[in-house]
Amino acid sequence: ATGIYTVVVSFVVDKDGNISDVVALNDPGFGTAEEAVRVIKKSKQWTPALQNGTNVKYRQKQSITFMVSEG
Repeated sequence: ATGIYTVVVSFVVDKDGNISDVVALNDPGFGTAEEAVRVIKKSKQWTPALQNGTNVKYRQKQSITFMVSEG
């Protein structure tokens, strides 16, 4: 089970930079998907997207890579 595993997490960033609707889009196992969601949920505010000079709500995808080693 030693290896490098990447989890893609999708979530919504609102106009104020708050995040919600955090979901893992894949699950390589070893608890990585749950940990990736936990890390994103605990993150500080994100920078909102700008559209025509105005902050807008958007869906973000973020990859998180884990190096797993047994033993």
